[in-house]
Amino acid sequence: MTRTHEQSALGRSREEFARLARQGEIMRPMTKRLFADAGISAGMRVVDLGSGAGDVCMLLAEMVGPSGAVVGIDLDQEATLYAQNRVVAAGIENIEFVHSDFEHYAPDAPIDALVGRAVLMYQPDPGAALGVLVKHLRPGGVVAFIEPWFQTPAGPDSTVKTAVTILVETLRRSGAHVDLGPRLHRVFQAAGLPLPKMSFEAIMDPLDDSPIYQYVADTLGNLLPKAIQYGIPGAADLNIASIPADIRRELSAVGYAMVATPVVCAWGIKPA
Repeated sequence: MTRTHEQSALGRSREEFARLARQGEIMRPMTKRLFADAGISAGMRVVDLGSGAGDVCMLLAEMVGPSGAVVGIDLDQEATLYAQNRVVAAGIENIEFVHSDFEHYAPDAPIDALVGRAVLMYQPDPGAALGVLVKHLRPGGVVAFIEPWFQTPAGPDSTVKTAVTILVETLRRSGAHVDLGPRLHRVFQAAGLPLPKMSFEAIMDPLDDSPIYQYVADTLGNLLPKAIQYGIPGAADLNIASIPADIRRELSAVGYAMVATPVVCAWGIKPA
């Protein structure tokens, strides 16, 4: 985990933590559906891998209730402190954050569920990383993950094509598995788990003032220094401030709604 974390193309700035919080709001409905389908419920003790800005943990805290507990693990100590401050401000008392990598995390109580969102994509060997944590999960425990299915678009040049290409190629060159989503079943098997149930989801919003336009621009803005460093075509000329309006105009011209965050959800049970 350490090597890929240190190469993170999105960085570890306050701007990135704020972007993660906005991402948390956008992806909250699909994340809640996954956890409900997986069987996460009141009273469970759940560990969130790569807890980041804390949004997944806060959602889990609602689902497990006061009788349950949530532990967020992240290698980035600044992110852990940022998330902890958010939780305190929100008055949530059943979340604990731990500054640790996956390999050295040792829970002090049995785990009922192991979850994560866009975290296995940053591990050099996602199956091995998950397998380290699965051994701490009780038999019959839940495993649920959301990972991306990013693809470089075809077709004529456009702002949309340039933006997605920069996003995908920058993440790929930084070591991320940008298409891990459709391979999650192999990750589960490599971690010693049975084949999971799987579904594909994406966020779509037809509103002209959809927050997704700015979210995409913010993501590209945080990636841009690395994109320029890697020499990704079009990165040096990209105007981040005009991205929302440019993408809105192009999609409107073809009658499309805004779409973002194509992901695959996978969930299953650790056998007895």
